[in-house]
Amino acid sequence: MRLAATAAAKLVTLPEQASDNIDVPAEPRAFSIFEWPVSRFVGEAPAVKYLVDDVIPLGIPGMVSAMGDTGKSFALLELHRRVAFGQSTFAAPIFGGKVIAEGTSVMITSEDDANEVHRRIAALDEKGMRFTEAGQRMIVVPLPSAGGACAFWREDKKKGLIETDDFLRIQDELASIRDLRLVTFDPLASFAHLPLNEDPAAGQFVCTSLSKLATETGATTLVAHHMRKVAKPIETLGDARDAIRGSTALVDGLRLAYAMWPAEEARAKRVCKDLGTDFQPAKVVLGGVVKANGAARRIVSTHVRNAHGLLVDRAAGLGASAPPQDDLRAALVIAVEAAAAAGSPFTKTGASGLFEMRERLPEELRGLAKGKLDLLANQALERGEIVRAAAKGEKIAKWLDAPGGMFAIGLGSFTTGTPRS
Repeated sequence: MRLAATAAAKLVTLPEQASDNIDVPAEPRAFSIFEWPVSRFVGEAPAVKYLVDDVIPLGIPGMVSAMGDTGKSFALLELHRRVAFGQSTFAAPIFGGKVIAEGTSVMITSEDDANEVHRRIAALDEKGMRFTEAGQRMIVVPLPSAGGACAFWREDKKKGLIETDDFLRIQDELASIRDLRLVTFDPLASFAHLPLNEDPAAGQFVCTSLSKLATETGATTLVAHHMRKVAKPIETLGDARDAIRGSTALVDGLRLAYAMWPAEEARAKRVCKDLGTDFQPAKVVLGGVVKANGAARRIVSTHVRNAHGLLVDRAAGLGASAPPQDDLRAALVIAVEAAAAAGSPFTKTGASGLFEMRERLPEELRGLAKGKLDLLANQALERGEIVRAAAKGEKIAKWLDAPGGMFAIGLGSFTTGTPRS
């Protein structure tokens, strides 16, 4: 283990109360390819574990990207608070879902000093949970007040792209925390002294380093990153992904990317009117998963800034008419794919029809009229986002599935009790 006590104190000092929660990491050993035949994968595959239910998996490298002054850092701080302190049953979603993993969280920020962190924590923690034992599980390092910014990744004239001693030391400290659940570096540009915008190799190097850190600690490892300003308003998740700064290697190399962007003014005014709140510029922010290696809820969430400046997900208070057409269709596609994968596919109409079985649909779709659901299904079929498929032994293609799904390729099987008429 690399030890540099005085340098470590520059960035973070773990409290004595947390000492029982610290392990000394074992030295990694070289792998052998002969240890990994697929015959070793016996039994049922493990289910995906989530930090934020159905949105952000646990133990993966990811990114939260937004334009400047959007509020991503404050939102990330609130995510850390919920991971460390636990989430109330009645709390609004955050980053599109509910926090379901609890443990130690570590956020290292190079933009906010200790005074700003103090103000933000005080606004988030009105009940004073930080003064209880749970407060030891939330670690926030304000680098401007802890020795200044430092590079974690840079280029060495002789060695090429390297992980710095500062990064390796922090990696050791993080790996020593037994219940570590979340790590955030905010923003990425302050820690990566590399040409991320021009050099795909630099982006891939940083992503590989983050992936290794997430794997070794078992914690979701996020970086805050910037989106560039665009000429036309962002309307879809694809538009948002395209607006993320840097080479495509940066987004492609991470397991998940969540983007946040200001709502177009007309939409923002409608949202404020529906919620009965005064409109102000930058008050309404949209967000959603723009890249995921695996299943993730790809719904655009609507956030409204509260009195403290925190973005709060207010989608539940907007009614069924608030989400735009593309968001509703995306939700329908995801529901169809999930139902087919579970062995309980929908049909377009009939006993297993979308409207007839609407209690199985996500909340934003349940309140839609039959004609509206039918229209969304037709659009998804026309776009090839879903297909009609025949089950084994049937000649009529009536079951809905995503292209490439088990029913779509003729191998789907029904679970017990699935209506088939």
